Amino acid sequence: MKVKILLVSLIIGLSGFILTQATGQILASQLPARFFEEYGAVMLVIDPESGQIREANQAAAEFYGYNIDELQSMKIQEINALDPEDVALERQLAHQEDRNYFVFPHRTAKGEIRTVEVHSWPMKTDEGETLLFSVIIDITGKKIAEASIIEYKDRLEQLAEQRYQALAESQKRNFQLMWMAIATQLLVISLLIWNILNRRRAEKKLQDQTTMLEALLNSIPDLIFFKDKNGNYLGCNEQFAHYVGKEPEDILGSSDYQLFEDKHAKAFHQTDTQVLANRQVVHTEEWTRFPDGSDRLLDKLKAPLVNSKQEFMGVLGISRDITERHENEQRIKFLAYFDPLTNLPNRYLFQEKFAATVRELEGNTSLAALVIIDLDHFKNINDARGHSTGDQLLIALAHRLTDLLNDHEALARFGGDEFVLLLVDWEANSRDQAEQNLRERLELFQAALAQPLQLPDSGEFLLSSSLGAAFFSSNKSSFNALLKEADIALYAAKEAGRSTWRSFEPSMQAQVEDRFELEGELRKALELEQFQLYLQPKTNRDGVIYGSESLVRWAHPEKGIVPPDAFIPLAEDTGLILPLGEWVLKQTLLLMPKHPELYFAVNISPRQFRSPDFVDRVRSLLDETGANPRHLTLEVTEGLLITDFTQSSRRMIKLQDLGVSFSIDDFGTGYSSLSYLKKLPINELKIDRSFVKDLPDDSSDALLVETMMAVAHHLDLSVVAEGVETAEQRDFLHSLGCNLHQGYFYGKPEPAEQLLARLKG
Repeated sequence: MKVKILLVSLIIGLSGFILTQATGQILASQLPARFFEEYGAVMLVIDPESGQIREANQAAAEFYGYNIDELQSMKIQEINALDPEDVALERQLAHQEDRNYFVFPHRTAKGEIRTVEVHSWPMKTDEGETLLFSVIIDITGKKIAEASIIEYKDRLEQLAEQRYQALAESQKRNFQLMWMAIATQLLVISLLIWNILNRRRAEKKLQDQTTMLEALLNSIPDLIFFKDKNGNYLGCNEQFAHYVGKEPEDILGSSDYQLFEDKHAKAFHQTDTQVLANRQVVHTEEWTRFPDGSDRLLDKLKAPLVNSKQEFMGVLGISRDITERHENEQRIKFLAYFDPLTNLPNRYLFQEKFAATVRELEGNTSLAALVIIDLDHFKNINDARGHSTGDQLLIALAHRLTDLLNDHEALARFGGDEFVLLLVDWEANSRDQAEQNLRERLELFQAALAQPLQLPDSGEFLLSSSLGAAFFSSNKSSFNALLKEADIALYAAKEAGRSTWRSFEPSMQAQVEDRFELEGELRKALELEQFQLYLQPKTNRDGVIYGSESLVRWAHPEKGIVPPDAFIPLAEDTGLILPLGEWVLKQTLLLMPKHPELYFAVNISPRQFRSPDFVDRVRSLLDETGANPRHLTLEVTEGLLITDFTQSSRRMIKLQDLGVSFSIDDFGTGYSSLSYLKKLPINELKIDRSFVKDLPDDSSDALLVETMMAVAHHLDLSVVAEGVETAEQRDFLHSLGCNLHQGYFYGKPEPAEQLLARLKG
């Protein structure tokens, strides 16, 4: 598609490039293409959704160092040196400051960072497509241009000189006329009155012009002054007078040695001498301390001061405060290479360090490791204690990890709770020894991450982490490939139970590919409803089935029945647990009206329970199916409740108001905090099968189960024992007063229709 640009009201001044349009929208059909192609300003036409550069003019090609075809094959994200988060931050800042432009760091083909102002307007093409017409202004080295002030001053001085010459000539003529027409006194008096009035008008006009000039100089925020050839001040504006702590009239006739310290006065005098000797403008930037004690960066310009006859009278000085601009430029440079939260290098700077390390590895046997560090369950801290606390923890961990770094090693934060580490071993004599040294370093970093963290006003935090490492030498130096290997190793560490680390092995790639394939099949299974509802019976002391626990099986068309432990963790990681969990809940509720004598229990995943609309979804499903909520028990884990206690408690109370009961699943394997059990609206505890399998022979398990029963009795809670498989286990549990059981001794999970039909028969 060929885009044509609209020429709207375009004004080019010394301050930059301004483009306005009455309707706020540019129509492509209104502008000749020659304007876009030949105009000297940098112009781009950009697709606002993809960032693709549709059109670029020759000025843009020269500025960025690419030809036009190359620019039109790129996206603006490839030029912008900011991360997407920082781009959004700049847009928000522009909105707050009521700016109609954005300030970005753009990277040229040579890798140079240029600070630019981007002015953009929506543009409508002939095909009805909306694009952005953008004008880019380079403000990296914007100079102070006050030439117009000097020119206007010279014009005023020239006019004043002409008026004074005219006045002198007028006086001379008047005196001549007075002697020539002495005989006519009345005429002389008339001429004299006319002369006085004329002079007053001239003086008033000159005074008005002088006032206008002073007002103009005082309205400029820059520091402006005039000196004669001897260095004595001829005048200044109010800003300069305020800077030196005096009134403007008190500065007249003074020298720098009377206004400043000798070392500063000497430097000023040297610059003045250079201006007068070379008759050229001198431009400098230097930090200057102001009377209020603040240090400000001034952009200083000194130029020859000439009169209307082009005679050198002295020096004109203009100083502009560019501290804010300098700080913004430094901030942009910082954001381009550093993480603003932890001050650690970001991905770009880390890659530069990685490339330098690879070059150093050339020609020797040294070994390095690219490591991804992921904090285990860090999201729970953000959910329970807020992102502010989470940010403080990340900062503290960044300091702790930085203290462990050796020379030639690097640490970066790529976002969230993910850190990336570059370790290098230069001392080992063999690869095996180098790898062993790096493994010990990884153990050191993981141990440091596991140490308690004390935050002011937030208490102590005990964290764990999972690490994935990819070892490499100069023969294997692709950053993206190594990062992918480290990520695969990180996944293996999480699969191993977290709080550990793994190094990449080729076999891990196949596992990741299998997992990716399984994820795709799982999504398809949800669409095709390949899942089946299974029930496992729950019995009372008399061995009578009083209820069941709902379970899910995947009826794979090729692999047959897939057990839940093969796909439930994957569903949790990918978010598919939300539609799957709701399917199980709905299928269970559909069975309940047909079997009002039974009680049904459904496992609720943490992700499902934390969903903002979970309570509303349960209420809606109860209304839709007509199920009795007093025969429904939702099973949740201890960890879910503890990490988000306040929110969890509110949701549980709302559901209890509907008549729903709650059971703590796998009790004894998590926090088991008695204070939380007392505060939360819980109806039942389920003793985990790990405490039941060795009963009654294991005395420790027996004591633990007995303690759990005492706690439950004290809190008036029902208790269900999971994993009951033998008569001995059954009898021992009965002896402790635990009369509700679930396990293979009473029946394995089976299809819901099959179990319910057997119970009715």
